[in-house]
Amino acid sequence: MNSLPVTSSRHGVTDPAVFAQGLCKRFQHPLLGSTLAVDHLDLCVPRGICFGLLGPNGAGKTTTLRMLLGLMPPTSGTLELLGLPMPAAERQVRAKLGIVPQADNLDPDLSVEQNLRVYASFFGIARQGLGTHIDQLLHFAHLTDRREHRVESLSGGMKRRLTLARALINSPELLVLDEPTTGLDPQARHTLWSRLEELKTQGTTLL
Repeated sequence: MNSLPVTSSRHGVTDPAVFAQGLCKRFQHPLLGSTLAVDHLDLCVPRGICFGLLGPNGAGKTTTLRMLLGLMPPTSGTLELLGLPMPAAERQVRAKLGIVPQADNLDPDLSVEQNLRVYASFFGIARQGLGTHIDQLLHFAHLTDRREHRVESLSGGMKRRLTLARALINSPELLVLDEPTTGLDPQARHTLWSRLEELKTQGTTLL
């Protein structure tokens, strides 16, 4: 990844949650040739806000998110998350990151609580105090009365709220959401956005 001077484009923001300068992603296809999916993106997201990445289909939103999450290296440019260089510091960044994917990828055969406990194990979260933390997340997601229910029995709105609760298991500083309300009815969308507003007031950065 190219090393570029970055201080001039921070617009007075010290220690932003997300910073990109000149970020590019080019794909090579043996038949179709070269395609520039992200073209010199500059981005500076202050901490503690809700920032929307908008654009038409094919604008490069998903590619940009994949680079932010360390799932795809940029072709060129500078990228920092939470003050750390990406993809070099991917491991440290992931410990501070929460992800709500566009499609729910919960385990349908496990209960609501089991899904949270399994995900907590990926972060090496100690069992001591985990039960209390899960209680708080279930209360936040309005799923306390569903903790023993299998995921396959939940409504679409409940699954989205569980996916959000799962993304918060490591108390992330930055929460990345890919079209979080897709497929939800108006009431479920309102409930989810209310939960996200709570997170923002607590200082979590939402992208």
